[in-house]
Amino acid sequence: MAHYAMVIDLNTCTGCNACMAACAIENQTPFWDNKWRTKVHDLTRGDSDGDTMRIFFPRLCNHCDNPPCVTVCPTGATYKLDNGIVDVDDEICMGCQACTLACPYDERYAIDYEDNTAKREWYGEETLKKTRPGVDKCNFCRDRVEDGRLPACVETCVGNSRMFADLDDPNDPVTQLIKSGQAQPLMPHLGTKPNVYYIPVKHQTIHFERHEFDGMGKEGGLEPMGPKGVPARSDEQHAEAAGPFDPASPFAALNQA
Repeated sequence: MAHYAMVIDLNTCTGCNACMAACAIENQTPFWDNKWRTKVHDLTRGDSDGDTMRIFFPRLCNHCDNPPCVTVCPTGATYKLDNGIVDVDDEICMGCQACTLACPYDERYAIDYEDNTAKREWYGEETLKKTRPGVDKCNFCRDRVEDGRLPACVETCVGNSRMFADLDDPNDPVTQLIKSGQAQPLMPHLGTKPNVYYIPVKHQTIHFERHEFDGMGKEGGLEPMGPKGVPARSDEQHAEAAGPFDPASPFAALNQA
């Protein structure tokens, strides 16, 4: 059985938003209402002309191995598959949004009757995928993956920033990249064991805190260059990131196997 994960290289994301467009069409998301399964934040960081940088920071559901959204769902609509994908059963989701509140990454949104009415106009009645109000989120393009294809966002990424992995395959080069320690999950201290990893901007670290975040459409506390006041990593420290695997990582067992 596969166990899927994704790596996003912040050094090669060009901010073209092809992933957002591909995801919107593939999964019929109400983008006209700024509701996306994946979103790319356009960030500017630095205090002077000499150190100012423009960073693109993609976000999506982290498909956690210990997902709080599954725990709080009162109907069992949110569930986790054996292959690691977290999905929502539209037939029993009652739209209470308990999962939305529980998600520390703010990666869910509500779909209402107005959204579904507009979707019929945008996508057509014959091919409409979701017809009930409820909660929506990324599911790694589950239909495509189960058909042996890549998620739409990965397939359309022009900078090869997004990489899809099978963590159960030790020969998968993306899995090896994760095991090397070069890619970092968001907020690993929460114990959610996310399966989306980021390769930080060179010489820097990744910082994300939900208490600074104000909804999916805002950049809030996203700091791909690290929080203010934290010194940049040296060349030696950056090289060390590709060194020994972090034994505290949720994938330490894979590294020892």
